[in-house]
This record gives sequence, C-alpha cells and structure tokens, in this order.
Amino acid sequence: KAGGLRIITEEDLVAQLTPKQREDRVRLYRQINQAQATLDGSKRAKLWTVTPIRAATVKVLGRGDVRKEGDVVTPRGLSAIQTVKADFGLGPDSADRDRRLKLAQWITDPQNPLFSRVIVNRVWHYHFGAGIVSTPNDFGFNGGKPTHPLLLDWLAADLQANGWSLKHLHRLIVTSATYRQASKMNPQAAAVDADNRLLWRKSPTRLEGEALRDSMLAIAGKLDATIGGKGYRDMREYKFKGSHFYDPIPQTQAEQFRRTIYRFSPRGAKRTMLDTFDCPDPSALTPKRAETTTPLQSLALMNNDFVLLMADAVAARLERNHTAADAQVRQLIRLAYGREADRQDIGLAIPFIQEHGLAAYCRVVFNSNELLYVR
Repeated sequence: KAGGLRIITEEDLVAQLTPKQREDRVRLYRQINQAQATLDGSKRAKLWTVTPIRAATVKVLGRGDVRKEGDVVTPRGLSAIQTVKADFGLGPDSADRDRRLKLAQWITDPQNPLFSRVIVNRVWHYHFGAGIVSTPNDFGFNGGKPTHPLLLDWLAADLQANGWSLKHLHRLIVTSATYRQASKMNPQAAAVDADNRLLWRKSPTRLEGEALRDSMLAIAGKLDATIGGKGYRDMREYKFKGSHFYDPIPQTQAEQFRRTIYRFSPRGAKRTMLDTFDCPDPSALTPKRAETTTPLQSLALMNNDFVLLMADAVAARLERNHTAADAQVRQLIRLAYGREADRQDIGLAIPFIQEHGLAAYCRVVFNSNELLYVR
C-alpha cells in the first residue's frame, strides 16, 4: 500500500489462485522454461569481424558529383586550424589503425586550440546549466558566441597547465565566487541581462530526472551508493514474434535502489518518470538536454508508483526516529532541503499531516520547487 493506493504485484495475483491453479501455473512455467532452454541450446552465435588491411581510396568530388572524381585525398587534419600541423605524414594506402591513431593525436595535441576549450566549456555547462559557448557541440560559425572569451581561454590554458586534470577543473569551478553566488533576483541586473549570460547571479537549475530519483531514495534512506557492479532493471522483458517488449515493474527490491546511472536502458523501453523529466534517449547523442515544464511532471510527483513507495518509506523512517510531528517535519526538511525548518514550515505542515497523514506531506515535499531546483 502506497500513499493510500494499493499497487497490485504478481505475488498478489498468485495469492488469489486456487491450489489447483497454482499447480497448473508451476507446471506450465516449467514447460515454458524447458522449451526455452531447448531453443536457446539449438542456437549458435556466429561472430565475424573484418579488419581492413588498407583503407578505401577517397577522391575529391567535383561539386559533390560522384561522377566527377578529382585528386586522391590523403589522411589529414583541418587546415583551418593552423596551430597544429594538418599533414599526418600518411599516404593514401596507409592502414586504418594508423589513420585513427594520427587523428587522435591531432585532436589531443596541446597546440590544438579547440580541444581544451570544448572540454572546459562542457564542464562549465554541467555546473551552470549553460556553457560559456551556448552550443556545446558547435564552436563553428553556426554555433553560439562565447560570452566570456578570455575566461574560456584562461580555463583552457589552466587545464593544460594542470596535466589535463578534470578533477582540478571541477574543484576550480565549484570553489569560485561565481559558482557560489546566491540566486537572489536583482531587478536592475535583470533589466540589462534577463538571461543571466553575464553571470550576475546563480541561475536556478532543475535537477535532472536521474538526480531527482536518487534524491528520493536518499531522503528515504534507501539509496545504494555502491560504485560499479551490476545494474538494475525496472522493467520485465518478454519476446513476441521476434520482437522484444518491456513492461514496467514496481521498484520494491533493494537491488533496484541503486543510483539511476546504473539503470539498464534497452531501446524501446519506457522510463516513466525519467521520460517525464526530459531524460534523453540513451541511444541518441544529446549535448544539451531540453528542460520542459508540464502538468505531467506534477502528476508524476504526486501519483507515480515509485514516488508513492518512496513517500511511504520516508514516512516510515521519520516515524521510527520521532514520535512528535514537529520533530518529524524538522528531520524531513533537513533531509530534503539541507536546512533547518522555520516557523512557517512547521505551521503549514502540522495541520496538513493531521488531516492527510505524514506520507501525503512527504509527497508535497517531493513536489516542491525547493527540492526540484538547485539555487
């Protein structure tokens, strides 16, 4: 039972069967498993790999016309980037592995002005919600212009000077005065720079879907923060006429309480609450996530089965630790918001809990902007 609603599981359905029906169910499942084992045993996996000894010859095409072949193209870098030698020193008959190695060396050459700038901009984007260049995957003419070009250059040079250490870069950003600003609105600054491109305050950023799920698990005291290891599944897979289908299942087992980054994400499987909060398709490259605000998000945070289960788990945790309602509210505010509850929090929470219950109040906290946004 979760938040006043009962989630019917497969075990509940089996419990309603007669003894004869249970025996038939076990027998039929045994036959299915035997047939599947026989079928799997008859299959032989065959794997081929083709390693080209020599790369295909590529020629310049006149205006892109395949019938107008010109000179043979040799492996090279971009001549527009003049600080790095474009010539790889390879002939048109060079091996594929040699071409790949030279390309990797050319991209990561310390004299390549783009490589360090791109990674620095991407890390900045992760921390601030927007990069110094607003298009993380496009530094060309069609991309955005840097709002702070000198800062971008300085960070890129600092990254190289510190051995390309991303840990150093993260520490440098999160300990900066710019990152540690408050999100308080300044009407005069907003009139000049409404989009906060000049970084006059901390722009509120919404938690990603994965971080939101992890936060609920952490508040409930259920989060498994183990690094590495086997992933978890929140769907049941079945096959029909050669196709794979996935049905969501309740997340009630301890092995399902891992961080969301370890979720098994097959193509075509629905991700319920994660999809609602703009998590991109894992099979697609997404340099910058969309951030939408829809009624479905509020509905998910009030009625999704995982949210209901976590609300009950949080309520049970609070009731184990405290008997007084005000103490329960204080601990919940501390766990969810990272601050102490004030008089207004207590005054609004107590009457609500008395009328609707502690689990319902936990759902309200899950739906609050103070939990959803980093300010």
